[in-house]
Amino acid sequence: MDFHRRRVDWAAVAAVPVFGWLVIPTTIHAERIGLSDPWLVMLAVPVGLLLAFRWPIASGVALAIGATWIRLVYLGVPDGSDQLIVSQAASQLAFSGGNPYGVGYDASWPRDGSPFVYGPLELLAAPPGRIVEALAAGGTLVILAFMRSFLTLAAIGSHYLFVQFGMSGINDNLPAFLILAGLVTMRRHRMAGALLLVLAAGVKPYAFAWFPAAIGFAGIPVALALIAGSAIIWSPLLLGWGIPSFIRSIELAALTHPFPENTLNMPQWRIIAVPLALASLLVRQWWVMVVAGLAIFCAVLFLDRWASYGYWLVVLPLVGMIGERAARFGLQAAVRMVRERSTTVMAPVS
Repeated sequence: MDFHRRRVDWAAVAAVPVFGWLVIPTTIHAERIGLSDPWLVMLAVPVGLLLAFRWPIASGVALAIGATWIRLVYLGVPDGSDQLIVSQAASQLAFSGGNPYGVGYDASWPRDGSPFVYGPLELLAAPPGRIVEALAAGGTLVILAFMRSFLTLAAIGSHYLFVQFGMSGINDNLPAFLILAGLVTMRRHRMAGALLLVLAAGVKPYAFAWFPAAIGFAGIPVALALIAGSAIIWSPLLLGWGIPSFIRSIELAALTHPFPENTLNMPQWRIIAVPLALASLLVRQWWVMVVAGLAIFCAVLFLDRWASYGYWLVVLPLVGMIGERAARFGLQAAVRMVRERSTTVMAPVS
């Protein structure tokens, strides 16, 4: 008898048909609007299925590669959001010697005058355009494969809403990737994980939501690294452009989004982020660190009057990863319990 046979990861097997089913409408839409070679993404399905029974992570990576391809295909769709457009305009202004903060940009649409409200690293990441976002989205999916979050990978990687919206000109894929990469890395390499979180916050400030829990989980050395790294990345604003200009950008952003959208619209309750942050300093478990940061993120952004739909690209991979991890551990515990009971029942009576 082969006592060392490889167990089948049925989540990896199930993820392949889920991916294949959900990606069909995505490819049909791409074909209808004249994009080139969208059906090549379907090659990921037989390859993923062949690998799933013996090499589940490799199967997940195959699906992630297919999902990255369909995102590259969707680069042919015109911009549907002005986030990258504004960031590129701000980058041009900054590199010509101006202050990118505190002003509205005429290049923005559908509203004129949208400001730049992101971190200094976004000024470097934005000029190449949406290809950076496509590759970052692919990186997120590869991480989900290594974390064995196969169903989350399949849904996010293939569904039309995630593909089309993620390639519409928003700039949330890159910080989403850096946040996920930082949190996953921090399990074993705390300083490296902290560096990735610093980079994420340098692109979009909402990544600061995970700093308190990261400090609680990883300790004072990581706290010092987070503070020092952030001070270096944000030094152009702190020492040059000035914090008041950043505050002015936030004020302008509120004016360009006068109506509630994608939130609970209870800004007075955002204060709960303060006790959540303080409690996060007591975190000692990795998964609690992830959830604590999510709680702060959602409290600050989804209780406000307006929130970008791009924020879901940050939230859903983390929720899926933690959810599948909990489900896997719960199922393994249930199987062990059944086996132990079966062994007890079948044991001979002496």
